[in-house]
Amino acid sequence: MDFKKKMIILGGTLVLCVVGIIAYRLFTGGGTETPTACNQNPPQRVQLAWWGDLPEAAVQPIIAAYTGSRQYVSITYTQLDPETSRQKLIEAWARNAGPDIFSVRSEELKNFASAGLISPMPAKTTSYTYTLKKTLGIKEDLEICKVEKPAPSIDTLRNTFVTGAFNDLFKTNQILGFPLAFDSLAMFYNQQLLDEAGILTPPKTWSEFVSVIPKLTLVDDKGKLVRAGAALGRSLNVARNAEILTAIFKQYNIDLSDKAGTTVTFAGAKDINSVLTLATSFGNPTKATFTWDETFPDAMDALAQGKTAIAFGTATDYADLKTQTTGADIRVTTFPQSILNGTVFIADYWLQTVAPKAADPNVAWDFLRFAADQAQAKNLIQQIQGTPAIRALVETASQVAEGETPGPAQTFARQAATAFTWFPGLNPAKGREALDALVEDIATQKSTSAEALDRASKLFQLALSSI
Repeated sequence: MDFKKKMIILGGTLVLCVVGIIAYRLFTGGGTETPTACNQNPPQRVQLAWWGDLPEAAVQPIIAAYTGSRQYVSITYTQLDPETSRQKLIEAWARNAGPDIFSVRSEELKNFASAGLISPMPAKTTSYTYTLKKTLGIKEDLEICKVEKPAPSIDTLRNTFVTGAFNDLFKTNQILGFPLAFDSLAMFYNQQLLDEAGILTPPKTWSEFVSVIPKLTLVDDKGKLVRAGAALGRSLNVARNAEILTAIFKQYNIDLSDKAGTTVTFAGAKDINSVLTLATSFGNPTKATFTWDETFPDAMDALAQGKTAIAFGTATDYADLKTQTTGADIRVTTFPQSILNGTVFIADYWLQTVAPKAADPNVAWDFLRFAADQAQAKNLIQQIQGTPAIRALVETASQVAEGETPGPAQTFARQAATAFTWFPGLNPAKGREALDALVEDIATQKSTSAEALDRASKLFQLALSSI
């Protein structure tokens, strides 16, 4: 073999090695690991409890992979109902019986952290790996090695996770949690009802949306709504009202608060009145686009029952919806925008984090960084049919074969790059209350826009600053 060929082979091998090292170390802080010290004495056993939002079958492979090489660690998992998980956590911690690792909804992460319910990731994590080594090819000895890893750097986090996830998990120079999956708000529509109304493609902009609503709305001979064109414009029976309103605000350059999330800004925005008119017109009986009122069931139930043609929800909502519908052709498309090809989407997902009274916060965080690694995240997403939070996986998940249209998975993946958590403050429940009241007051004409905005902004200010 001549010198030139040798150098080509050597160069190719070197590139593969470097790529492998970078991929392996991407989530260890982007730097070198502390040299491994082997022949260690067995560490004390660590038992961790994890209460989470994910199906147990999906997380058990991650637990098995981690504990398989760290035999001093055992992790028990309990899946909680997302609707009651917060209350169960608080009640358990009050009895000093809570979990070491737990799931927290993205909109509540800041609340939990401010209340001292999260132990941020330490500057480094330490673990001990167990490996069987053969001596002289015959005798097997157990080798215990100590491995120390620095916390992921800010650049590593920013380059690993989609922007919305990074902005949530990294606060005040601290890592508060890791997302194992991501989710965002999209538009669901009944294709059969659109077909019957002569609407060949779902609306992409609010201008298109406004034009199709009258075609989808059915009323009886007394003028009572029989079928809605879309479930929005009121808040009593639209669980996602706050997310919908926030998305519309943002698309028209209206922010709920300042960047710090401490001061209300939407009430004094330049176009607030016209944008509120748009958002509430679908629930206002005096408007041509009136299509939704309090007589309908919850938005998702109405869509499942064929009582509305359009509703809004997350991938999790869509999975639940599919179990309720029998034969209805419910499809998913991106959330409507103010302009064609707009990219304003609202995220709603869960992060995994560590409790202050965890039995061993170091091991708990070491496990979470392992669980959030790309290899583990990829397997998990395949199990739950969800949307990844890792950029590289999102790019792959959003791809559509030539000539094909995006399915639900591709649609949610395409939204992930720019989706952000709607609430910027400390008390999301009170924030929802403020925006729900704002929509109800204007849609039902209980108050003038000025009065409704004044009340809503005051309540929202409390939501931003009080736990």
